[in-house]
Amino acid sequence: MQTETPDPGTMPAVQYQRFGTPEVLRVVSVSAPTAGPHDLVVGVRAISVNRIDTAARAGRYKIMSGRRLPQPTGLDFSGTVLSAGPQTHGFKPGQQVWGFLGTDRLGKQGTAAAQIAVDADLVAPAPASGDLADLAALPLVGVTAWQALEEFNLEAGSRLLIVGGAGGVGSTAIQVARARGVLVDTISSARHEELLRQLGAESRFDPDAVPWPTLAGRYQAVLDTVGKNLWRLRRTLASSGRLITISAAGVPMTLLSRILPGPTASFMSVKPSPAGLTALADLVERGQLAPIIRARFPLSEIPQAHAMIETGHGAGKVIVDIG
Repeated sequence: MQTETPDPGTMPAVQYQRFGTPEVLRVVSVSAPTAGPHDLVVGVRAISVNRIDTAARAGRYKIMSGRRLPQPTGLDFSGTVLSAGPQTHGFKPGQQVWGFLGTDRLGKQGTAAAQIAVDADLVAPAPASGDLADLAALPLVGVTAWQALEEFNLEAGSRLLIVGGAGGVGSTAIQVARARGVLVDTISSARHEELLRQLGAESRFDPDAVPWPTLAGRYQAVLDTVGKNLWRLRRTLASSGRLITISAAGVPMTLLSRILPGPTASFMSVKPSPAGLTALADLVERGQLAPIIRARFPLSEIPQAHAMIETGHGAGKVIVDIG
């Protein structure tokens, strides 16, 4: 991977000058940011690599990221406040924070940098317990899981099916659901069985051998992270149940389901949420939520981190240490 030696007053950041494979990622020297009136300058400790990051780098999300190059990468982070703009409130230098930029910043602003200037409305205090670098695994997937469960509004004792239970969103959603007293089953590979049991899942179904007839009408909610078998998944719902998919592959089915009788199916795109980050921090502090980390890489090896996301369906998150 090519790197540039930074001049005084600059800092390392990751960009790509063209769309393509992970090898297009480069660590370059850019000017250190300054805080606008509503901004925090954060010294980034670590980021997570998400599938939306790898898809944008490959050029599959140009409708969101635009075509103008170079583009940065990374959407969530953990770190320490270095300075705060005059119109920010509740933050001070030295404070540990975490955040999620939002998918509308894809290709325009990235977190894979030594420092970032970020709107304070996208940031929340990080949990005091836990390793700050490890906590970078949670903001995007955690807010996704939290928002889905807020939409479901399930009572304790309700039953939820999570498709892709060992992935970043799935493994977090299991923990958030269990903290609310929701009973969770998953569709996931057998190699993740022990992890899923530790997280609190009751039953695991192999993706290639789901007993669909026996699951009919069993669930009050289904959270899908994969985008496959959505019509079958809809039939696992009780008549008043609801399916949410976070996979773009599920959009056609959700649109068609609106005109058909039966349980509701919808596509959900995650939005930044300081309230969600605060709720997640509380769960971490209470020992009800922990980051599940598959691998970690230094900044200079971010191409390898992207490649790992693209080549496997391992458990948990891939993080990149920066600070």
